[in-house]
Amino acid sequence: MVTLVPRAGLQPTTAQIPAGAATHLIVEHLGDLLVRADAVLTRERFTDDTFTKTDSYRLPTQETLRDTENRVRADLARFADRFSDQTDLINRFTETIELTQAPDHGLEALGTAYRTALAAFRDGFEPTSSAARAHAIFTDDGLDVSIRIDHERYARPEQDFLAAASALIAYRRDGEDNLTIDERIAVRAAYWLLDQGVHIPGPYPIWGTSGFRDVQTYASITDPGEGHLAGTTRYPGYLHGVIVHVEHLERGVSRSREELEPYRIPSPRTVARVRLHTAEAAPTSSYIGRPLLDGTVEDSLIKTSRTFAAAASSLLSDGLAEVKFSVERLTATEAIRLLSALAREVRRDRHAQVLSAAFNINTPILDDREETIRARREVIRATTAEEIGLLGIEIAAQAGLDKVTWDGTADTYPSRCITDQLGGPLALTLVHRAHEKGLLTYFSAGFRFDNIPDAVVTAVDGIGIGGAQILRFMDKRTGNHGPFLPDNIHRILAIRDEAADSPAGRAARLLARLDRLHYEGTLTSADEPKRAALFEALRAGDLPGAERITNGLDVLTSTVVDSVDGGFASDAEVVPV
Repeated sequence: MVTLVPRAGLQPTTAQIPAGAATHLIVEHLGDLLVRADAVLTRERFTDDTFTKTDSYRLPTQETLRDTENRVRADLARFADRFSDQTDLINRFTETIELTQAPDHGLEALGTAYRTALAAFRDGFEPTSSAARAHAIFTDDGLDVSIRIDHERYARPEQDFLAAASALIAYRRDGEDNLTIDERIAVRAAYWLLDQGVHIPGPYPIWGTSGFRDVQTYASITDPGEGHLAGTTRYPGYLHGVIVHVEHLERGVSRSREELEPYRIPSPRTVARVRLHTAEAAPTSSYIGRPLLDGTVEDSLIKTSRTFAAAASSLLSDGLAEVKFSVERLTATEAIRLLSALAREVRRDRHAQVLSAAFNINTPILDDREETIRARREVIRATTAEEIGLLGIEIAAQAGLDKVTWDGTADTYPSRCITDQLGGPLALTLVHRAHEKGLLTYFSAGFRFDNIPDAVVTAVDGIGIGGAQILRFMDKRTGNHGPFLPDNIHRILAIRDEAADSPAGRAARLLARLDRLHYEGTLTSADEPKRAALFEALRAGDLPGAERITNGLDVLTSTVVDSVDGGFASDAEVVPV
């Protein structure tokens, strides 16, 4: 008989970056840290009422090292004008940038200056962290980075390093600790691998089953990305019952939604970084946009369907739980053709990764489906929120998509909340009808704190919360967005949880469960009338009546639920409704 002794310590996971790429990495990192420092100081020194921003979003383009140096130097000069008291940070960053432009600089010396700049940022904006689990070495030949942390191992070294970096971020988040300087460099090395096209390996969280999740209504915390990296993904309390959604939000106050789409596709590079940071703590999702039209819709379907399918396939390949498409400028028949083509072409795990169709309740849709013409003897124009909302359910279901979104944006900015536009009975009806067809559901546009309970008591699966209404500063004159407000996430989730635990919230969740069982054909004939009665009671606002009905469904009010465990929805615990 032999005694087995485990090896002491963890085997490091390593990555090597060439000298030229490492120099570019350093300069880009300093530029990103300037943005983060600016956001922190702006939150400290301004309010939403006093904040101003005249320059709109600047589209990043391909840069040489010299281009990036010049951009960061210009950003540093603007930062110094706004925050002249930040002398140590400004000086350390300036010295590092100047060293990159010295003709005889070596990477080893640049790495030393870079560390000094990172220390200046840390001292100004973050408490000191505990002992490092990563080690970075700069030599004139390049950057060598190693991470020592327990994580699932992968055959490809590049993917193994991404898994280690993601585990490292999660380790610090779970401990409510900050990254050390070497760990911060390791994460930037992971970004470099992502930019090279390496995909994030391993399990990923998903939506789960409506009516059976431990949290029925997910808060879809929405941001173009930087707010997630610096805020949403930093603390475990920000991620419970949350979808980390990435999309471009800013459109200004003077632009109609016809000339400029309210939501647009975000940077794919940024989406990958957000997914790396979120890891297995919460599902991640993104947005593609409305159709690209060249002349007629018929002529555009090939390009739009395959362009969107390629974009969605790429995003989902990093382990996103969902990608969303907007249905506008199409008749019902055209929308079904486009969405059905996407359902066929997008490369994904069809049991785990969701395709969503978004319908704007203020944009009429021509219902030209054959069944409509047979029944009504003509095409019908859906113009009211109810007509558009119900037609959206039919289109999404017939096209084979998994989720329907109702959006309430209009030409006003910021938007009026969609639940105010719909009213409680109609909002509940839309969610109920969609759940009966097996679809996940989602409301977006204009959510403020007071609106959250109105959505939760419909048992909607997700609510889009982000932007100037609640999670970013906004210049009232230009409509340009300012810093992300991560501290508001705690309040959002607390309001959501309180509403979910109210009598109306619990009854609505049970209705969602009954609707799911109805869709699957597993609800008993004895319980079908109770399902219908519960819906009618909730729609009428009869909470005592709803409670009497739920009391007669004891078997269904405490059952095994879906929860995120190890990256996949799994039967994990018994949670009472």
